[in-house]
Amino acid sequence: MSHDEDPSRQVAAYGDTAQPAIAARMAPHLRLTQIGAACALLSVIAAAAAVIMFPSFAGAGPGLAWAVGALVSAGLMLIICVIQVVVWRRAMASWLGKRVPDLRVETQLSWIAHLMSYAVALAALFTTMAGSAAAGWSSASAVLLGVTLLFVLAAQVLAGVQFLRPSGPPGTLPAHIRRLKEKSRSRND
Repeated sequence: MSHDEDPSRQVAAYGDTAQPAIAARMAPHLRLTQIGAACALLSVIAAAAAVIMFPSFAGAGPGLAWAVGALVSAGLMLIICVIQVVVWRRAMASWLGKRVPDLRVETQLSWIAHLMSYAVALAALFTTMAGSAAAGWSSASAVLLGVTLLFVLAAQVLAGVQFLRPSGPPGTLPAHIRRLKEKSRSRND
């Protein structure tokens, strides 16, 4: 692909609301949020199965409460991930010129969801560990709670922290390396 054909380098026509360069650079982030939402859905399924299969021996009541807490945490992470997917889809529509380009509300909502994802991931960590210990580390419910934790953390990393940045790509390592290469190239020229 030549330098002129690269969609991430295209500049919108004057007066055009579409921003194909930003849309091309942000498409992978939209895919990440969608994969993260799928992980969150799998965490809810695993947590629900853990609650259903939780052992019912004497004194298991508090342990079941921890497993239900893990289910609630997984459900909250799913909500956060869905919010991020919806926000990113609205932003993508804006960058493609299909809707009004004002993204202030979406940016704020995405930032709040991003911050909440850390608290939810921490709650999932504690509830899944406590629920696994109460169920017995080798029980099917404990294994499912471990799977729940893995999927919640994957959802948080893939979608929860992917807050909307209307001006361009995030400050991730690949973007940072790309900026360093461009700066080095400009110094050499």
